[in-house]
Amino acid sequence: MVSSFHGLELGKRGLSVGQASIATTGQNIANVNTKGYSRQQVNSSASPSLDVWTGQGANTGQLGTGVNLDSITRVRDRFLDQQFRDHSETLGQWQAKQTTLDRLETIVNEPSDSGLNSAMDLLNSAWQDLANEPDSLSAQAVVKERAQSFIEVAQSMNKSLDSLKSELTQESQATAEEANGYLKQIAELNKSIVRDGSQSNDLKDKRDVLVEELSTLMSIKVDEKSNGSYSISLSSNNQQLVSGEEVFEVDHKTGTGENKVYGGKLAGLSESIDIAKSYQDNLENVVGDFAAANSMSATGGKDQALFIGNAADFNLYEVKVNYEASLLKQPAATEKTSEAAQSDFRKLVSQLGAQSQAAIHSVTNHGATLQATENRRQSVTGVSLDEEMANLIKYQHSYNAAARLVSMTDQMLDTIINRMGN
Repeated sequence: MVSSFHGLELGKRGLSVGQASIATTGQNIANVNTKGYSRQQVNSSASPSLDVWTGQGANTGQLGTGVNLDSITRVRDRFLDQQFRDHSETLGQWQAKQTTLDRLETIVNEPSDSGLNSAMDLLNSAWQDLANEPDSLSAQAVVKERAQSFIEVAQSMNKSLDSLKSELTQESQATAEEANGYLKQIAELNKSIVRDGSQSNDLKDKRDVLVEELSTLMSIKVDEKSNGSYSISLSSNNQQLVSGEEVFEVDHKTGTGENKVYGGKLAGLSESIDIAKSYQDNLENVVGDFAAANSMSATGGKDQALFIGNAADFNLYEVKVNYEASLLKQPAATEKTSEAAQSDFRKLVSQLGAQSQAAIHSVTNHGATLQATENRRQSVTGVSLDEEMANLIKYQHSYNAAARLVSMTDQMLDTIINRMGN
């Protein structure tokens, strides 16, 4: 025999699930613009039924007892999350390289009327004027001034390249520290999630935001344990970074390509340092070849060498103009060898332009891929106001119907308890 109060219990459970559904929908609506928020949903199931005697002899029937509130969970797609992290890592690497190449283009400053190529052209033109008037003191002075301008432009570029490498090294160190900060915060959230339970939705959202920020800095793999904590490792060599509450910090490395194992922005910065160093070496070779083509000796004095410098062990910061030279004369092979040096410089400029364009295209393409992945992910985990408003109406009707069931059961009980004896 079913209890007379069965209807009240059934209605109460319906009210409980309806109320939770309405509250969860309100939470979704309130956080529609919150960064990193994952849409939440109420998971319910039919509660265990009761066995009741029926008119089928020894066989019993089953009478439903309502609904159980099982959980309130986030809606996430782990596959899309990992795709997003992978694309984010690649984009972070290319963005670091593109920024460096943009700065290199600013330093090289070509084509320009004040760049190195223009300074070389002006010196060649000064030599031609001196060839027309070999005994002209003013023509010799112009050659020296043009040579000084060439050296100043080259040394200024070299100094800017030194500053760029130093800044990239500092940025790489700061990025490693930033990554370690994210790792520590993730470990702390792991601790809180394990303590509060695996359904700590808001804490998990905060943790996922940190993981996505970390994925820009390095290439990572994420494994969620049964207790809700994350285990994070490097994609390249499976080096452990976070295991529960334990953190394994990354060490910044300044050697050539040393940060490649980390991937992401860290690898991009390491490659950027190598790129800057390569262009600095090429620049020094061009300046050394051009200076040697225009006559250079290790000592000054009144000989005919225009530049003072060591051709065998050339140092751009040490080369200078020989202002004591009184009988300057253009070397016989200057025109041919100078043109070769200028040609090398133009190749360097063209290579830089091509690399910069390639980096821009890569950033654009990977950015579009990342955005497409994010759009697919938002279609799953994002909050749609139209959908939530429809759900709100549905849950409201469900709640009202459960309330009506309780009211009707109350009237039935009132009849049985208070009126049947009259």
